Amino acid sequence: MTITPTQKYIIGGLAGLIVLLGVLWFVLRKDLSNQIVIPYIAHQKPQIDPHLPNAVPLSDKLDEVLFDGLFNISANPSGVVYEDGLGELIEITPTNEVVIRLKAGKKWHSSYAVKVDDDDVTISEGSEALFSAQDLNFTLRRIEQLGSLSPDYILVSQALKTFAFDGPDNNNEIRFRFKDDRIWTEADIKEILSFKIIPANSSLTAQNYYNGSGPYLATTPQAEVTNYFRNPAGNATLERLNLKPFVDNSTFTTE
Repeated sequence: MTITPTQKYIIGGLAGLIVLLGVLWFVLRKDLSNQIVIPYIAHQKPQIDPHLPNAVPLSDKLDEVLFDGLFNISANPSGVVYEDGLGELIEITPTNEVVIRLKAGKKWHSSYAVKVDDDDVTISEGSEALFSAQDLNFTLRRIEQLGSLSPDYILVSQALKTFAFDGPDNNNEIRFRFKDDRIWTEADIKEILSFKIIPANSSLTAQNYYNGSGPYLATTPQAEVTNYFRNPAGNATLERLNLKPFVDNSTFTTE
């Protein structure tokens, strides 16, 4: 089949148009670098409560983004480990007293003023709010009140003699009294004390909790579903964590 000169011009024009559209797409497309985009089912919005389980799996993942425990779970090439969060393990005594030094210089996210203008996020210093032993005491009290509704309660109640601690002393160290029915290893203790800590001025019964000290802070906590930006005082690698809804009608139980 012979291609006429007119057809050649048409084919060449179409090819050039395709190349031009491709170039424009790469040049003008929205920049998705330096961010994580996580989809969620539009009618299954995540709720954020670090001490209660949720039917939406994403909710528990966001707990790790927003909040710190005394120790935080982390994955590295050697496996799952617990790293220092709001505390540092100092000593395990022969009488099963565990000494933890609190990192009282850690800021709550409420210490920052967040301004969102479309895709531009500006974070500046606000009224400083620092983590203290009062926040830890409040969190333990909330977990105790939640009882067996909270996985943290089940874990902590099996390990600690009481939902309390002694201190802090002049070195900002506190003492937990662990039960005497077993030998407690460092890994065991850090797992027990990895429950997420919230500020003492939080509500005991809020629907969502956003004020943490973790690697990302909520940029729009009043929105139906918020997005997240790197905590200026944290060590997150990527700048943004955004949640994007999609419609999945197959998840409706009535269909």
